[in-house]
Amino acid sequence: MSTLSNLLLSATSQKHLRPFDPRRDLGPVADLVEQCFADTLDPDGERYLKHMRAAAKNPGLLRWASVAAEFSSVPLNGYVWEEDGKIVGNISLIPFILHNYRYYLIANVAVKPDFRRRGIARKLTLQAVDHARRRGAPRAWLHVRENNEAAINLYQSLDFREQARRTTWYTQREIPLGTLPDGVRIVTRRGQHWSAQRKWLARNYPPEVTWHLPFSKALLRPGLLGALYRVFTGSFSRQWSVLSGDRLLGVLAWQPSGNFADTLWLFTSIEDEEMAAYTLLLHARQHLSPRRPLALDYPAHRVDDSMQSAGFYVHQTLIWMSTDLS
Repeated sequence: MSTLSNLLLSATSQKHLRPFDPRRDLGPVADLVEQCFADTLDPDGERYLKHMRAAAKNPGLLRWASVAAEFSSVPLNGYVWEEDGKIVGNISLIPFILHNYRYYLIANVAVKPDFRRRGIARKLTLQAVDHARRRGAPRAWLHVRENNEAAINLYQSLDFREQARRTTWYTQREIPLGTLPDGVRIVTRRGQHWSAQRKWLARNYPPEVTWHLPFSKALLRPGLLGALYRVFTGSFSRQWSVLSGDRLLGVLAWQPSGNFADTLWLFTSIEDEEMAAYTLLLHARQHLSPRRPLALDYPAHRVDDSMQSAGFYVHQTLIWMSTDLS
């Protein structure tokens, strides 16, 4: 952070900017997040806000939260911006561990519409970056909607650089009536497919941008180790492979969820990605219960036609950005 940024930050923070206090700020921040992100909230987001408001009425939980904020992977830490005693801006800091280092995800950057274009989001972001730097984090991360040009420009001006784009897909109500392409077949995932699936997993789900997802490689592992993991964690999945002759084109895993939608995980070769995605997703649509929506997080703009043909629609595309703090 430049000397000028430090001066600007210190001059404004004395009056308007202060640390987020879960004991008094959870409710107002939930209202602010809902106002600013109403157009992108899904049922899980609405439930998250409901839990925030419920927690705001629980004194015991709030006492714990005020102590655990720096170590929790939920947004209990951050900063707010006040005008005339009311919160008009917020930024959350979510710590996470990756490769034995603690990083921070900057999230819930929200400013009330009437107070925008006054530099509040910039000052909040500068404060969050400084917070992460002072705690020894090697990098700070954030994600922003692909169509939010103003926010993207702000973060680029603060030395954040794009690392990945990922799209969240949900299923449409109607189940496609398509048929599988000629020359391919679907089988239950076999143990000998694990080597290729694990390689594709690293390509499609890099830990830097998927650590927050309800995902574990052990859940998918074949053999005794995978079975023990599923027994001890009470988890479950179904997996299918698509083959052309004896050649493996891709694997799809289904994982039940207590959230709005059950989860799909897609693993394919680069050269067969479109066909494998369409075939596996169509199979899942036609063989899983239609009563539960399905969700898929996947690298953006890679298999859009296959997704749509299999009856999926885009919920949102996020750009993951990071800045070096060393």
